Formats: sequence, structure tokens, C-alpha cells
Amino acid sequence: MVDEKVFVDKLRHINRYTADLRQMQDVPEQEYLNDVVIQRAVERTLMNLIQGRIDLAQHVRSTEGLSPSGTAKREMEALEVAVILSTETRERMEEAVGFRNVLAHQYGNIDHEIVYEVLRDDLHWFERFQQEPARWFQQHHS
Repeated sequence: MVDEKVFVDKLRHINRYTADLRQMQDVPEQEYLNDVVIQRAVERTLMNLIQGRIDLAQHVRSTEGLSPSGTAKREMEALEVAVILSTETRERMEEAVGFRNVLAHQYGNIDHEIVYEVLRDDLHWFERFQQEPARWFQQHHS
């Protein structure tokens, strides 16, 4: 059974990272593209946000006895199979896992225009990832 304290703590961190990114969304594109400090802040926050989702998925999968662990993408699949995530959210979170890998391992080769697009256009997917597991938790563990 999911540890409520761990689950809530992970959601709290995820929510904080999402709120931080929401604050950075208003940075004009040219300012973002010219400011390495803002770029690094956004990239690091996105990495932490995505990792937080992976950690939450791992916790739920392991404590609920879902499919065996594997890759981060398999963690997301396990949540979809257990009807904790919608197919659409699972697909977007799998893309986010790949994006996190690019951010973590490409260093100076990151396409800052793509990161800016994610910041401007894709935060709602991260919010859906918060909402769907939270709704599941309330229904099954309250």
C-alpha cells in the first residue's frame, strides 16, 4: 500500500517545481535564449520535475505490487495499466522521460528553443500527471 507521507511529499515537490516553472513562463523568448542563467534554471527545474514524477511512479508501482520495475518509461506504463494515468498522460510522460535524458546528458548541445517551447506549451501535461495520481490516491487510499 502506498505510503501516504511519501506520496504527499513527492506530490508537494512536483507541485513546487511546476509552480516555479509557471513563474518562468513569462520570460520573453529572446531573453530566455540570451540568458544562460535562466536556461539553466529552467532545465534543472524541468529535470527535477520529471525525476519527481518518475520517483512517484516508482513508489506507487512498488508499493501497489504492479509490474516489475524496469525503465522509467515502464514505470509510467505500470501506472496506465493500473488506471492511475490515462493513456494520453502516460504517453506524454514517457516523452518527458526522454526529454529529461536529453537535458541530463547533452549538456552544451541542448536546443534552447525546444526547451522554451516545453516551458511555454507543455506544463499542463505535468499538471495532469499531478492530478491523475492524486485523484487515484484519494479514491483508493482515503
